[in-house]
Amino acid sequence: MKAPQSILLLFLLGGFLLTAPGCKSIDTLVESGNYEQAIAKAQRKLTGKDKKNPKFVAALEQAVNRANERDMERADFLQQKNGTDWTRVHAIYDNIKRRQDALRPLLPLYDKNGRKANFRFVRAEELVVEAEDRAAEQLYAEASDLMRAGRQGDKAAAREAYRTLETVERYRPDYLDSRNLAAEAEVLGRVFVAVDVTNESQSILPRGFEQELLRIQTSQMDDRWTVFDLSPSDTKDYDYRADLLIRNIDVSPERVSERTYTDEREVTDGEEYVLDENGNVAKDSLGNDIKQPRQVIIKAQVVEVLQQKTAIVSGSMRLIDLRQGRVVDEEDLTAEAIFENYASTFIGDKRALSSQSRSRIGNRPRQFPSDEELVLDAAEVLKPILQQRLVDSRKLI
Repeated sequence: MKAPQSILLLFLLGGFLLTAPGCKSIDTLVESGNYEQAIAKAQRKLTGKDKKNPKFVAALEQAVNRANERDMERADFLQQKNGTDWTRVHAIYDNIKRRQDALRPLLPLYDKNGRKANFRFVRAEELVVEAEDRAAEQLYAEASDLMRAGRQGDKAAAREAYRTLETVERYRPDYLDSRNLAAEAEVLGRVFVAVDVTNESQSILPRGFEQELLRIQTSQMDDRWTVFDLSPSDTKDYDYRADLLIRNIDVSPERVSERTYTDEREVTDGEEYVLDENGNVAKDSLGNDIKQPRQVIIKAQVVEVLQQKTAIVSGSMRLIDLRQGRVVDEEDLTAEAIFENYASTFIGDKRALSSQSRSRIGNRPRQFPSDEELVLDAAEVLKPILQQRLVDSRKLI
């Protein structure tokens, strides 16, 4: 009897351990300082209930009062330090305000025994407004310092000033001249990149190669801080140069190859008599001659001519910091343009042709493209690769 009792005891203990956290979790959350979780749980349990559970009312009361007290102490401590971070202070006050606003629909809050919860609310609205003013003032001063560096050519400082002024706008829209400063910071922080094509190969580039290669939409590459100029001017001041260096142009000779192959297929072609073991026409039970579909192998001989010619353009894209006179990055680029044409004829039964052979029958040999035409096709292939490399280069600027 002892063994079954022990097993039963273990099951009961396991059930208690599984259910106990749910029964005491609200108290555990409060006592362990997880006030926000305790508040959320208590509000869920109390919302919509006519008879409020005293346990959850008391837990909500304690959690809110303790959370407000903790947050006020933290905000006071931050203000006692040199160089108070008013954005952090504002976040604390704003959290208190949100907490209290979420609680107001339940007020006044009585439990089912008639006890009224006593919430020690903070004048959060006034504190939030004051912290907003202080945070805007503090951030504006930081942005002004950054702007001084930005006006001296520090583009990173100008961009940081812009982001800081955006934060000022969230606290106090149109604070002093913050919008004008932000517009100036955006201009000062902008980086201009000249895009050039340089032929370092031993070949002459076809007419229009560079224009075709750079016929890309800068709107898909530019962002707030980076502007690509595909037609750079000597009169403009650039921060970076992206050089597409063409190092090799390889055009293959015209190749013509011929092959002959046979397609065959088994098809049904009419009927034939079924013969018995003696070589006579077999009969069915009614005495009629027995026939069956006649299967035959049909063939078609295909003569195929393949024309091929390729052009490969290779090089690299080099990103140069013009102000520091150094190469920031360089990556290889390769593009291949392929001319390929199949011309086929056949002799035999057309039904034997495979679907691949059928698609080529009737095609005639074409005139090979010139070297210049194929190199221009390679430029078309290279264009999206170059565009993506330019977009990726923004991470390095």
